[in-house]
Amino acid sequence: MRFLINGLKGREPLLIDPSKASDHAALAEKFGFTDILSQLFGAAPEPYVLENGTGVIPVVGVIGKGLSPLEKMMGSSDVDAVSEAIDKMVANPSVQRIAFHISSPGGTVTGVEELANKIRGLKVPTMAYSDSEMASAAYWIGSAADRVLAAPSATVGSIGVYMAIPDFSKAAEMQGIKMVVIKSGKFKGAGIEGTSLSADQVENLQASVDGIHADFKAAVQMKRKMVKAETMEGQTFNGKQAAQAGLVTGLADSFNAALATF
Repeated sequence: MRFLINGLKGREPLLIDPSKASDHAALAEKFGFTDILSQLFGAAPEPYVLENGTGVIPVVGVIGKGLSPLEKMMGSSDVDAVSEAIDKMVANPSVQRIAFHISSPGGTVTGVEELANKIRGLKVPTMAYSDSEMASAAYWIGSAADRVLAAPSATVGSIGVYMAIPDFSKAAEMQGIKMVVIKSGKFKGAGIEGTSLSADQVENLQASVDGIHADFKAAVQMKRKMVKAETMEGQTFNGKQAAQAGLVTGLADSFNAALATF
């Protein structure tokens, strides 16, 4: 998956557990044919409207922006597609409330803040629920809803950001390779394979990650005001722990049970 591979190579920050990002990227590389993917993953879940006026929008899989049809078939959620689904729900006079059914470990940064802002600004009541995983980018999105529910055994949280930039300079040196980078601007070309980051480059990238993390925490506390700073350091919680920490507003064993309280 190109959007994950860019992050894994240190080209952009990620809002997903590193091991899950690597697993997903490896799976995409292994199964590269559309017909096989279709058999493996089936059709992506589509938004729908219940008879009681509840619009349901699934947010399933790794989250990205501007995804290709193949990436979507791999089980990823496009923030643009979720945003379009929201617009259709709002334009539908029969929709009185919107529920987000979330099962995602997170994803890349781009578009996540804007989608969360859109959810937070909706005039109809909103709810986010997960019976599996609502972590990192997925929690940023879900936390913007009026109510956030989870199954007791679900995984919730992971409020953090990271970049991973491999340093292959020693390996290149051992192979007799010396990378010469011709550039203008001390931050340009940071992380090119075969080079090491300078102290200034590390400081600049750290500042970028810290800024995104600060935005993430501030966004959570707009609706989840009881969440403490020490709860937002990248750790995850099960549903029961998340309820005690204020990350979710209640527990429900299933999506149907959550809908019954909405």
